[in-house]
Amino acid sequence: MTSRKRIGLIVNPMAGRDIRRLVAYASLQSAPEKALTVRRILAGVAAVPNMEVLVPEDEGGFFAWIQRDVQEMLPVSLVPRQSLEGDSTVRWVRMLVDAGAEALIVVGGDGTQRNVAEARPPIPVLPVAGGTNNVACYLGDQTAAGYALARFLVDGLDPAEMGRYAKVIHLWTSQGNQALALVDVAWTRQRYTGALAVWDPDDVEALVLTMADATRPGLSNVGGYVHPVGFGEDYGLHLRMGPGGAAYPVVLAPGLMAQFSLIEQTLVPLGEHVKWDVSEGGSLALDGERTILVAREETVTLEIRRDGPLILEPDRIFRALASVR
Repeated sequence: MTSRKRIGLIVNPMAGRDIRRLVAYASLQSAPEKALTVRRILAGVAAVPNMEVLVPEDEGGFFAWIQRDVQEMLPVSLVPRQSLEGDSTVRWVRMLVDAGAEALIVVGGDGTQRNVAEARPPIPVLPVAGGTNNVACYLGDQTAAGYALARFLVDGLDPAEMGRYAKVIHLWTSQGNQALALVDVAWTRQRYTGALAVWDPDDVEALVLTMADATRPGLSNVGGYVHPVGFGEDYGLHLRMGPGGAAYPVVLAPGLMAQFSLIEQTLVPLGEHVKWDVSEGGSLALDGERTILVAREETVTLEIRRDGPLILEPDRIFRALASVR
């Protein structure tokens, strides 16, 4: 009997619920709506024989609910928690990898996908849009995404030919903080994290971007008007803001249009360092969320590397499937 192929499924129940949903024209993404997203994905997976889906046990019981909701579609196994530590995307990734998942499909926004990168999964990942900002995510049909991932495993396609390793911004400060981001790091004037999300362009001093797309909302949006940068290009973009600069539009969140005053733009090759001397202090926002407080006179160093997860691209998978017929 042919052994089943195992896909690990992660859904961030809290993605798409930050303050930008209140200050913009965006709707909240409820748990039932996320369950519908899962049903669409698994309908594609279920169209391929010999598939099994692994989901992590969580404190709130969301994944157990998902398991019951889709049990008539295909086998879904709940991976038990090994400790009483709190839930996190990083922990879920490691649970699913340890349980034998051969690839991951992750529903969430850029922040969720950053957490996946922090876990450094040794298996391919298909990120599916499910947050407020989804620059690092697949935006196409969700059923097709599930089918593509299942066929990738069953057909034994070469991961290196079906995707690329993600670009990641590595940063460290002179006070010893270290972190990473998938899409953007912003130096903001605010000296607190507050509601985390950055939604006022006047707060932003500088940006480093791995991708810049004017068609997707978020801090990287402004870069799409200045110098578009794609997932596959081996460089990023450094933008400095300030009074008297050129005015550029930005879609910070769905329905929230604002304007940046840009005084400098620079392309940043992979491996090249960018330094910020934060004379007045502030905070660093990672993929749109203020995360690290920076003291006065602190120095921040940033570097873009292509050492993130291997990100599968459904269009490449479908092209490969078409070519073998």
